[in-house]
Amino acid sequence: MMKPTRMLLLLCLGSALLFQSASAQQSDALRVSVANLSQDVNILAREMKSLRLEMEAMRRENDQLRRQVAAASSNQNTDTQIANLSGAIEALRKEYRAADEAQKQQIIAEVSRQIDALAKETQAAINTVAKAVDAQPSVAAPVHFSDSYPKTGVTYTVRSGDTLSKIAREHGSTIKYIQDANKIANPARDLQVGQTIFIPVSE
Repeated sequence: MMKPTRMLLLLCLGSALLFQSASAQQSDALRVSVANLSQDVNILAREMKSLRLEMEAMRRENDQLRRQVAAASSNQNTDTQIANLSGAIEALRKEYRAADEAQKQQIIAEVSRQIDALAKETQAAINTVAKAVDAQPSVAAPVHFSDSYPKTGVTYTVRSGDTLSKIAREHGSTIKYIQDANKIANPARDLQVGQTIFIPVSE
């Protein structure tokens, strides 16, 4: 069974890696959730420490019974007394093994529940961050226009089905010339039917 301190370190390390990928708005909520879970794990660790103390007390009682058996043997007590003590020791051993196994199963179940809860909370936080990132509008890089296009050319009224490549091809110009002359950053948005544009043409 994994030691509680090692388990706590692994949980904290996994949480730290997730914090690095979370956005600033989501990291606080995730940090609080992990802190709460870490507190629960600390409580579980204290319970395990208490269990070890109880087990140590049972071992001391077992040793005391053994010493009583040894003293009875040295004093030549009756076989009945020795048998009774041996039976008590065996009963104590059985009780100790049963209690120890029950406590182990309980601890394993609780740790598994805590790990499942952490996994669910972590996945929920990741999903929330992913949705927030997807919802952020993409910012297009600014388009820089040049003045190096020919200053001679013709005007043209955009018709349905026109594209910059088609207009440039039909008039012997280039897409870059038309974009620079008319400050067209996004043809799909900025090129409209009925719009009058200037088509630079080299002489």
